[in-house]
Amino acid sequence: MTDSQRAALIQRYVDEYAALLFLRLDSQGMVVDANRFTRKRIGNDWRRKTYRTIFLFSDKGPDPAELRKDPDRVHLVHMATNAGLPETFRVQFFAEADETLVFGSIDAEETMRLRKEMTDLNNRLNALTRELQKKNHQLEELNRLKNQFLGMAAHDLRKPVGAILSYTEFLLDETEAVLDREHLGFLKTIHGSTAFMQGIIDDFLDISMIESGRFELRLSLTDMRKVIERSAALNLRIGQKKGVTIEIICNQSVPLVMMDALKIEQVLNNLVSNAIEHSPEDAVVEVRLSTDEAHVVVSVRDSGPGIAPEERETLFKPFVRGVSVKSAGSKSTGLGLAISKKIVESHSGRIWTEDNPGGGAVFGFRVPFNTEKGGATK
Repeated sequence: MTDSQRAALIQRYVDEYAALLFLRLDSQGMVVDANRFTRKRIGNDWRRKTYRTIFLFSDKGPDPAELRKDPDRVHLVHMATNAGLPETFRVQFFAEADETLVFGSIDAEETMRLRKEMTDLNNRLNALTRELQKKNHQLEELNRLKNQFLGMAAHDLRKPVGAILSYTEFLLDETEAVLDREHLGFLKTIHGSTAFMQGIIDDFLDISMIESGRFELRLSLTDMRKVIERSAALNLRIGQKKGVTIEIICNQSVPLVMMDALKIEQVLNNLVSNAIEHSPEDAVVEVRLSTDEAHVVVSVRDSGPGIAPEERETLFKPFVRGVSVKSAGSKSTGLGLAISKKIVESHSGRIWTEDNPGGGAVFGFRVPFNTEKGGATK
C-alpha cells in the first residue's frame, strides 16, 4: 500500500466511520467541512453554522486564530446536538493555511456527568411543575369558594338593604318638612350609607358572576347616544351637588350597536360618576361619542387630579384603587373599573385611560358596531 493509498484510507475512515469529531473551519470560523460522525450531531444545516454555535462556550468564544496557535493544547468543550442533550469532547485546533482543522474525541465521563446533571435538573423542574399545578388547582378552588361566598352573602344582603333604602327614601319624602335639621341630617346619612352599601352588594354580585362564568349579555341593536343621555340624566343630581355639569358631544352620525344596553349603561355610570367625584367644583365633565373604522368610541373627560402612569396597569384589576382615588376620600371597593373592563371586553371591545392634555383624566372605551342590521343615528 502506497503512502497516498494509506492517506486516502485514513481520510475515508475519519470521514465515514470513525467516532471522532472533525471540522474544517474557514478564516471566519464558518464550517466548510465535517465528517459523518459530526454531521449527525450538528444537523443537516451544518454548512451554515459557526464553531461558536456548535460549541457551548460560556461567552462568545475565542477566535480560531488564537486556538490554533497551540495545537498541542487539549480543550474540553460541550457541543449542542440534535438529540437535545450536550456531549463533551476533548478537542484540538490545527492550522492549515488560512483554515482551522478541529479534531476531537468524546469525553465519556464528563458527558455522563453533564447528562446526569441535566436529568436531575429536569426531574426537579418536573417536580416543581407538578407542585405549581397543585397550587394552581388549590387557588382555583379557593377562588371558586370566594366567588360562591360573595354571591351568597351579597344575595342575602340585597333584600334587607333594599328595604332600608326604600324606607329611608319614604321617610325623607314624608318628614323633610317636619324633622329638624339635625335629625334630617341623620336620616340623609342613613340613606347615603345604605345606597353606598347597595352599590357594594351589586358590585360583589357582578364580580362573582363574571369570575364564575355566569355573566350573560342580552344583546340588541341600541342607540349609544340614548344610553349616554340616560346615564347623564341619572348622574345629573350627583353633579349638581358640586356644581359639575355633564356635556355630551356628538358631531356625527353613529351606527346602532349590537350590545347589552343595561350593561353598557353600567359602564357609563361608573365612568361618569368617577369623573364627577374627582372633578373640582363648577367643572365640566365631557362625554364624547364618535366612531373609528369599525367601532363606536365613547370617552369621558374630567379636570380632576389625573391618573399616575404607574397606576394604569393595575387600575382595571379587582379591588385596586389609584392614589388619586384614595386622596379624594372616595369610598370604593375598587371593583367598578374591573367590572367595566369585563363588560366592555365581553362586547369584543377595549377600555383604557389616558391623560387629558388640559388636566385631569380621560377614560374611554370602544365596542364594534353592527352596520348590517341597523342604520345610523344622529
